[in-house]
Amino acid sequence: MSTAHSTSYHQQPASDLKAILKLTGPILLTQLAQVGMGTIDTVMSGYVSTRDLAAVAIGSAVWTPIWLFLAGVLVALSPAVAKARSGPSASSAIQSLLASGISLGLLTGVILGGITAAIAVALPYWIDDAHTATTAKYYLLAIATAMPISGIFLALRFHAEAVDQAHHVTRIMLIGLILNIPVNAALIYGWGPLPELGGIGCGIGSAIVVCFMTWALQWDCRRYRAEQSIRLLSFYRSTVTDHVKSLSRVGLPIGVAIFFEVSLFTVIALFLTDLGPVIVAGHQVALNVSSVTFMLPLSLGMALTVRVGHHLGQQNNAPEGALSPARQCAWLGVKLNLLLALFNAAVILSGAGIIANLYSPDPAVVSIGAALLIYAAIFQIPDAIQIAAAGALRAYEDTFVVMLITFLSYWIIGFGTGWYLAYGLAEPMGAAGFWIGLIAGLSCAAVCLLLRLRVVSRRSQGVSSE
Repeated sequence: MSTAHSTSYHQQPASDLKAILKLTGPILLTQLAQVGMGTIDTVMSGYVSTRDLAAVAIGSAVWTPIWLFLAGVLVALSPAVAKARSGPSASSAIQSLLASGISLGLLTGVILGGITAAIAVALPYWIDDAHTATTAKYYLLAIATAMPISGIFLALRFHAEAVDQAHHVTRIMLIGLILNIPVNAALIYGWGPLPELGGIGCGIGSAIVVCFMTWALQWDCRRYRAEQSIRLLSFYRSTVTDHVKSLSRVGLPIGVAIFFEVSLFTVIALFLTDLGPVIVAGHQVALNVSSVTFMLPLSLGMALTVRVGHHLGQQNNAPEGALSPARQCAWLGVKLNLLLALFNAAVILSGAGIIANLYSPDPAVVSIGAALLIYAAIFQIPDAIQIAAAGALRAYEDTFVVMLITFLSYWIIGFGTGWYLAYGLAEPMGAAGFWIGLIAGLSCAAVCLLLRLRVVSRRSQGVSSE
């Protein structure tokens, strides 16, 4: 091994740290902008009427897990492009992958849009209040029409992030976030000749903004990243068809795993409704705080997928007895997320009462929320570890086992333990029982995913895992 190679290898952790943090920032802003668009819909519909707010909340509860499933499928494009970027014939390979991702996003979006529309049509049979049912129905139908466009947008987004141009996506997302306010207002409140659509206007406004952001990101891609024109229907080509199949094989388990996680929190919230509105409100405080802090380790995990994939594409050899660059980067990401989790936990623990007071003036809600925030602080640690491990494993395209681990950890251990502690004990623990169950499930996922990462990364390096 040459001296230059040795020096480069030993400098790798510093370069990886810089690259991961550089990519994490724009991804975090993109995620926050995405959340912000949903928040804008909720707040603006609330100023129309309580029933419009309820309709938008119902519609959001339906389309959010469907959209996250779509995002999970398309995130498989990130490691594939990161690897191709470092391989031979990088330009043509990346263009083929981009065409495949767009095709997969369009096809998957059409299917999921159809499912969303079917649920929308069925909503009036489930909701008693006619105004709420009608508003939720047409709000969802508007979102359903934009689902195929969302698939194209997500493919373009993950392609840009994989080639270290995440800040281009962030810029467009922030413009979309700002644009969402006047577009929503014009449709919700009926500006000028437009009719007053109430909560339905939120859905139409969001669909319009998604179409704009997709057009803007496609234009940006053509200008800065695509050396050939993007062929939306080029999946008929055999090479692109092969890529669609491989992306589906990697992405579908990711989408299912994300759906498992989102649906778990939804089901727990439904179970807690029997315990009364004060308990539900206190639980919502802890859950919302966790959702906000979750964005940072999630963004770092997505950046880690790209960076590890980059190393795997280069297929660098490590000095004898040392970790390969990909393995070294993966474990660096796990350590970084652990540090972030410890920081988040410390902030939550030290300010639990103050944080709970920001959400409600009701002393009972504040008391329960502050108590549950203790569990939310502990929750940060296994959650951040499992996010980083899963992000690294995506780069290795090891997603099916991750899906199985997620299901067993979340639903069998997490929900099973939580339900027993909340309802099965002689002195039931209520919401605290479910939070303990979540911690148990995430701890199991963290341990299993770390062990899986150890096995897969060693196997990739050609080292026996025994």
